[in-house]
Amino acid sequence: MFRQLTAAALATVALAACEPTATATPDEPYSTIPTGDYVLFNIGGDVLSVRHTTMTITPTQISGRTGCSSFAAPITGTPPEIAVGEIQTAGQPCRWSAQETAFFNALRVANRISYEDGVMRISGGPNTLTFEYGRLASREGVIGRNLNPNAQPAAPEEPVAAAMPVSAAAASPVESAVQ
Repeated sequence: MFRQLTAAALATVALAACEPTATATPDEPYSTIPTGDYVLFNIGGDVLSVRHTTMTITPTQISGRTGCSSFAAPITGTPPEIAVGEIQTAGQPCRWSAQETAFFNALRVANRISYEDGVMRISGGPNTLTFEYGRLASREGVIGRNLNPNAQPAAPEEPVAAAMPVSAAAASPVESAVQ
């Protein structure tokens, strides 16, 4: 019985350590919104089947990835109010462009931010963005999948002895047109 109680107490402590803590201090703008990493799981009430959009929030900036592109934008305001400045992106389009467009459109018109029970909501327009606190399972994405649909699988390396002879043109170094 003692072992079960000890195990339950340790599990509770371990789970509590995963939850960010935010103590309300009126002088600190993000005292009610834990800064750090978040994963988008819902846009406008639609649960996303692929969760690849991440965001890191600080008191002055948001940044992250949308599956194919990275982004960054300044933020101002004191929660629950927020104003998102000009969003800079890497501009790399991919097959999830509709989801990325919906995300950026919702972010551009956002004027409210809230956090409760591990969930952050950014709202203000027709679509609320809902995030879970934390990171993706790995750099490649959830369950080891590469979530960049534009990435090509790495080709297996061929043994040097089996390689085809290289022509002189192919062996010459590539020169930049801007020299």
